[in-house]
Amino acid sequence: MTDVPRVVMVIQRFRPAFSGQGIQVEAIAKALARRGVDVTIVTATSGTQRSIEVCDGYSVVRVGCDPPSLASPTEHSRLTGPMFAARTFGYLQTAGRCDLVHVHAMTDALYASYAWCRLHDKPLLFEMTLVGADDPLTIRRSANRFAGVRRRAFYSCDGYVAISPALQEISREAGLPSDRVKLIPQGVDIDTFTPVDDRMSVRRDLGLPTDGPLIAFVGSLVHRKGLDVLLDAWSAIYRAHPKTRLLLVGRDNFSGHESETAFLSDQLARVPAAAAERIHRTGVQDDVHRYLQASDLFVFPSRREGFGTVMVEAMATGLPCVIGEQPGVTDFIFRDGSTGVVVGQEDPRALSDAVNSLLENGAVAAEMGRVARREAVDRFDINRIADRYIEYYRALVAGVGKRGVA
Repeated sequence: MTDVPRVVMVIQRFRPAFSGQGIQVEAIAKALARRGVDVTIVTATSGTQRSIEVCDGYSVVRVGCDPPSLASPTEHSRLTGPMFAARTFGYLQTAGRCDLVHVHAMTDALYASYAWCRLHDKPLLFEMTLVGADDPLTIRRSANRFAGVRRRAFYSCDGYVAISPALQEISREAGLPSDRVKLIPQGVDIDTFTPVDDRMSVRRDLGLPTDGPLIAFVGSLVHRKGLDVLLDAWSAIYRAHPKTRLLLVGRDNFSGHESETAFLSDQLARVPAAAAERIHRTGVQDDVHRYLQASDLFVFPSRREGFGTVMVEAMATGLPCVIGEQPGVTDFIFRDGSTGVVVGQEDPRALSDAVNSLLENGAVAAEMGRVARREAVDRFDINRIADRYIEYYRALVAGVGKRGVA
């Protein structure tokens, strides 16, 4: 066993394609590289060629996954996953030394990674990222055309990362051996996501108004993220504090996805005109930390997350947070009321009441932000999270001969 394993991470969606998990994978790769781990990220891209870039100590291999030019749009979408799987296997065959493959989220590339790891007697690690998408109960119930292969590959992994207690508990219910499931929360770069003394200066740099409190939401403007709950609450917040502004940072262009486009338009149309004028949409931003640093308070009524890294990013930035409850996620991140306010899910009244209370009690909000920052540094520093991955990688490489099938 090598002291520091060479790791290949596999994730289909990665920059420039927007992916919350992709952002976390890159942060982990940087932290691992600083500790001497040889990390390569394999991801899908357009075209048919393979390209390699080296940045911040790790490598990104982009494998072209475009189907034949005669494929229809529907066939194009359907074939991308299998092509990514095939190209991932091809890369692994030519990559040289690889001690462990770490697959993020459920895509067809899991099949290829499973086949390569078994062929070469290497450990396979699967990271569960979203309840209802890639947890073991969802995989078991899958009606995917390759459902049998999917279940076999998933349940035969050597190890699993659950990024929240919610995913860990689902794993227990599904019968995964507890010694093969490691709880490793997602982390945050505490030097990037850090408080600033002059929020107004940041706002001016970003072209944001400076005439009142700024409430931030970060995430795609979709139903799963609770946008409808937030906008219902926003109307009540605006009535109580008309100088306040709402900042929406995240994907708001859903070209080709009619249901998401219609949902966003319908929700925005329901907001009273005066309140709507004080909503600022930025779209996807690479410098999310700057928008958090410009804000006074963070709200996040998401209905379903694997972890919700943005909540920890807001904490690290020193923001008081008002969050929609998700058992096994929010009770893990916000262990008591000192670091944030957790309100009932689907309850815009509770959300607006909590926000209004913090707007009216600046000293309470400021102290909550200070405690949240300390909590983020103590528990979610990306460097500490990287150390936990290295420990798990070493254990999996050492135990490669002790496999079993759940």
